[in-house]
Amino acid sequence: MTLLSAARRAALLVAVEGAALILLGTGYAVAALVGEPYDRAATLLEAGFALVAGVLVLLVARGLWRTAGWSRAPAVVVQLLALPVGVGLVQGRVWYAAVPVLLLAGTVLYQFATPEARRAFADTD
Repeated sequence: MTLLSAARRAALLVAVEGAALILLGTGYAVAALVGEPYDRAATLLEAGFALVAGVLVLLVARGLWRTAGWSRAPAVVVQLLALPVGVGLVQGRVWYAAVPVLLLAGTVLYQFATPEARRAFADTD
């Protein structure tokens, strides 16, 4: 017997991704306001995008936790978008960032593919 269902494990992992995006956006905002970026407006725009994306991903994670049928598709799309980002990081030899991105995306997609998660979301559709 598992402690958490596959849908809940996926929800927790997606929440980690959302929190990471919020931390990234906060870091960009601080760097833009305190530092001397080449283009302050672009850096602030990137920070805003990361913050908004993080909040939206957290909302999707909340929907996954409740096994809301609407939340599965956006969560899968986020993972499918994360895969080429991770591959790009590998190609750029940024392993310390590539490994967590690829592991999280792969693990969430695996959780969605389990029979347990498919049954949980089939009951809500």
